[in-house]
Amino acid sequence: MKFFNSINHYRALAIVMIIAVHAQFVADLKLDTYVSQFFFNAISGATLNFSFISGFLFYLVLYKNYKYSTFVRGRVNRFLKPYLFLSILPIVVSLITIPNYWDNSNLAEYNGWFWYLISIFKYVITGAHITAYWYIPFIVVMTLMSPLHVKFIKLKLKQQLIIFVILLIIASFVQRPYTRTFLFQAVQSMIYFTPLYLMGIMCAIHKDKIYKLLKGKDIYLLIIALGFVVLQTNNGDVGLYRNHFLTYNGVDLIIFKMVFVCLFFMVWLHRFEHVKSNIINSLANTSFAIYFLHVYILKMIFTVKNYFNLSFEGYSLLSYILIILLMLSVSMGVAIGVNKLFPKYSFYLIGYGKNPSKELKAK
Repeated sequence: MKFFNSINHYRALAIVMIIAVHAQFVADLKLDTYVSQFFFNAISGATLNFSFISGFLFYLVLYKNYKYSTFVRGRVNRFLKPYLFLSILPIVVSLITIPNYWDNSNLAEYNGWFWYLISIFKYVITGAHITAYWYIPFIVVMTLMSPLHVKFIKLKLKQQLIIFVILLIIASFVQRPYTRTFLFQAVQSMIYFTPLYLMGIMCAIHKDKIYKLLKGKDIYLLIIALGFVVLQTNNGDVGLYRNHFLTYNGVDLIIFKMVFVCLFFMVWLHRFEHVKSNIINSLANTSFAIYFLHVYILKMIFTVKNYFNLSFEGYSLLSYILIILLMLSVSMGVAIGVNKLFPKYSFYLIGYGKNPSKELKAK
């Protein structure tokens, strides 16, 4: 299989954008001007990049030798095991500091241990214990649905497009979960993120035609994407659209924006297929580990900031850039360090390193 350097670049860029979204909340970067709101709307929805890339790679890398049991086992090792390991500390802290986060009043007649077990279960299936961990329960749902993705691949292009458009419209109304305490937010996220995943599959299948058709036209894709950003900002909406499940709360413009953003990056980055960079490769290779680890760095910055009563308001833009660089570099450094210290277990602990199961098969 041909290695697509551009998709590797895209993975690196996607994790940078996700970090950039999260860094805003600690950098005291106020969104009180049109320019700041426009910028934040432009980078919002960055996780949809990962959804597109995952669909793209599912077809290119996994589909040819797809076997349900093997695929599920691989996803468990890559995502679920690191998720469970890295969730231990934040769940314990959450149980101690906010014991009533979950309304378990109907279990009051039972002993405290059962109360805590139910709370732990709720944290695990929602990812509500720490920022960004909602993504893993969603990934598990997508993994279980992979036979449907295989069936989608086998459809004709016209059928694929019809399904994609219908699901995209549905997703724009469903939107992302409104609150962390919604126990079925992984299902709602699945409805929201599936269209971009399927789009990634379609783009992988027809990549050569897309590269040829849109060569030199990537600027128009960017203009359309920015048009949605303008529309969102002019409507007074800032950041992600969130909605209670099965209720109407307007139309999510971000998901339409991201259709053109994903196409833009796919086509634009293809221009640099020949470019190789150790930094970009390191970012791409450690991207999932960075996703897992950066929230710890974010929490550490919050803690230090609150303890010393620090404020970045006077130099919020500088602090914003530095915090992004800090979260990226420290997370990547920890990932590489853990892999060197525990090469046999790193893959299961933080989602980065050589997959031990593949090495065993090779032997």
